[in-house]
Amino acid sequence: MPDWMRWQIEGIVWLQGLQPPWAIAFWRLMSFLGEEEAFLFILPALLWGYRKREALYAATGLLLGSYLTFVLKDIFAMPRPFQIAPDQVRVLLPGGEALGYGLPSGHALNAAALWGTLAGMVGRPFFTAFAIGLVFLIGLSRIVLGVHFPHDVLAGWGIGTLVALLMVYGAPRVVRRLASSRRQGVLLAAGAVILLFLAHGTRETAVPLGAWLGMVWGAIGESWRNGFQPGGPLWQRGLRLAFGLFTVGVVYGGLTAVGSSLSGRLPLLPPPLSEEPALRLLRYVGIGLWVTWGAPAAFLRLGLARSDRAMERLPADPQPGDF
Repeated sequence: MPDWMRWQIEGIVWLQGLQPPWAIAFWRLMSFLGEEEAFLFILPALLWGYRKREALYAATGLLLGSYLTFVLKDIFAMPRPFQIAPDQVRVLLPGGEALGYGLPSGHALNAAALWGTLAGMVGRPFFTAFAIGLVFLIGLSRIVLGVHFPHDVLAGWGIGTLVALLMVYGAPRVVRRLASSRRQGVLLAAGAVILLFLAHGTRETAVPLGAWLGMVWGAIGESWRNGFQPGGPLWQRGLRLAFGLFTVGVVYGGLTAVGSSLSGRLPLLPPPLSEEPALRLLRYVGIGLWVTWGAPAAFLRLGLARSDRAMERLPADPQPGDF
């Protein structure tokens, strides 16, 4: 074991030794805030209840970060600390294990990408401080819980920050260039996903790529047909979120059932277009379409939202109270 890795293991053991029993629950909560289930609540709440623009950019940063995480993990194939020193490092997660390679930390990378994008777009010192603190605690939790080396987390923070900067300063320029041609946006999004999937198409990368493609297509279609306005009283926003999350579960279950029925019936395809990754990608395209187009259309039909076309002006820039 190289010295630089041994020193990090000693640091993890030291950190774990400082934790009182009650602190483990706190670190598990921080770790949960960097997991898929938490993001599945946070992003729809922003998209359907507060600001579409910020939510879409943050979701793009998160999904790009997730794709990069899986690609880099497969490239570096670095072990986790408890795999190198199982007699020293305790895994303090409820399941007692963490799957996959270690470098970079997906929790740290995804948290930095999402919250960094939101902080950059909101542009308020208080919210920026909140985002930095949350990203720090999420990354630190992965070290304390024994599932990542410090260098895994540092790499995740660094790459996630770069993704956030790209979302804040680069992505809006691309969107403005494509704003006049919806068809061009649809085709470019599909082309980008196909290229990235061909470059590294696995069952893991199929999820962020498919979700992003469906999300972009849905956002283009929603802005063209529905013009969903996410404001309204809190009770209405709460109903939208509850109904929307329920329907996402229904759509997910339905698409999973369809995928299972098609499994084994498709022609043999070469990697990365093998059956399982391809079906997963299509499943998440459908979920992304529902989140950004289907659900808003249902909100309008049920009277849970107003159309942008019914508003006299566009929503103002986000205020601190919106978040």
